[in-house]
Amino acid sequence: MSRQSISLALGGGGARGIAHLGVLRVLEEEGIVPECIAGTSMGAVIGAMYARYRDTNEVERRIGDLVKSDFMDKAGLDSYASSKRIFHKKGLDHVLSRLRQNIQLARVFIRPGTIPVELLLEAMDYLIDDIDISELSIPFCAVATDLSEGKPVLFRSGPVRTAITASAAIPGVFTPLEYEGMKLVDGGASYLTPVPPVKQISNAPVVAVDVSKTLANAPFPDRGYGIFFRSGDIAMINYNAMLIEQADVVIRPDVASIHWADFYSYPEMIEKGYVAARSKLTEIDAVVHRESSLIRRWWERRKHKVKTSTS
Repeated sequence: MSRQSISLALGGGGARGIAHLGVLRVLEEEGIVPECIAGTSMGAVIGAMYARYRDTNEVERRIGDLVKSDFMDKAGLDSYASSKRIFHKKGLDHVLSRLRQNIQLARVFIRPGTIPVELLLEAMDYLIDDIDISELSIPFCAVATDLSEGKPVLFRSGPVRTAITASAAIPGVFTPLEYEGMKLVDGGASYLTPVPPVKQISNAPVVAVDVSKTLANAPFPDRGYGIFFRSGDIAMINYNAMLIEQADVVIRPDVASIHWADFYSYPEMIEKGYVAARSKLTEIDAVVHRESSLIRRWWERRKHKVKTSTS
């Protein structure tokens, strides 16, 4: 009988999801191999990468290669997280950066997304081999959302790059990914932290990692559009709270104040994930041993019944 492990539900949050790597590093150091991983958005990206390489240093190296590449400039993601970065730019660089930001944001009103999803697919060249999900060394599920039917799509097989691209296609930022007659967008529209999907594929205790934003760092809106968006955020936060209540252990890295597009801060986010996971090791150990004890007692009862029936 194998040692009981955990299942992982890695939530979405844009660049904040890189904190999942810090959580995985702690599990790696403790010799805890997840029975399965379900991921949403960046949780799917990090989860798939770890399920492929089983080495957090290799995953971090690949993330660094992407961030240092020309992808960020080509995609224009700087335009979303540039309020802090633009402030430090001077002269013409400041003007051009602000202009590009305004152009990117204006595209939301005339296109299905500001960035073609094909660019997101290109980013996967840096991150993970072009293989089938079935070839990953840990069972894996990526969560996306079918925009047409309004239903979650759980990728447990098929091309891994396609699955995690669909899961990470943030609505309004990336154009929807067309796949097998569906128009797929970010899995956060279905399960921001994918606890129910991971429960469908594993009976192991669920450790959920929540990297979603909070209202604490957002200024209170005084205009209609701000109130509209804040109301949507409240609905998402409350729904996500119901999802993570179903987990056995919840890890919340201190990343809520980091912008979802600030990929340059990835070392900081990894460290925050590491610290948060270290603080939860006692809880993780408790649920693992509790579950192991229940299985052991069931196994002993089963052996006793078999022995009695054959006597």
